[in-house]
Amino acid sequence: MPTVSGRLIRQLPVGVLVTNSVVALIAAMVVLIAGRPDWWPAFATACGVAVVNAVLSLWIIAGAAGKSADHVVTMVMLLAGVRIGVSILGLITAVLALSLNPEATAVMICGFYAATLIVESALVHRALKAEPAPSQSLQGNQG
Repeated sequence: MPTVSGRLIRQLPVGVLVTNSVVALIAAMVVLIAGRPDWWPAFATACGVAVVNAVLSLWIIAGAAGKSADHVVTMVMLLAGVRIGVSILGLITAVLALSLNPEATAVMICGFYAATLIVESALVHRALKAEPAPSQSLQGNQG
């Protein structure tokens, strides 16, 4: 079973950090351009949820270094599930407990989630595609 190099494990957190930074910048520009100061609390909440998810990414992915490709894919899928759970809990808390705008909060949290999922999937796909396949001899034992 091929293993995934530590390079992917280092690229995933960096990819998540860059992705979250870009999404935060875009969301902030939307709030500014739309002229909706009432959306800033939703923006702050979405950024907070993204930070929690990024920390979970580091924790879950750190254990995948040097493991089999199947293990890394499983961990990334687990991470996607954990991230959606944290995102839903963050959204419910923001809307019910903090009385934030549900549409703005949901769109921003979903933006962070979707962008991160796309980047992680692309990095894992590229890493697994680049891994050398185990060589198999067609000649077998000629003895």
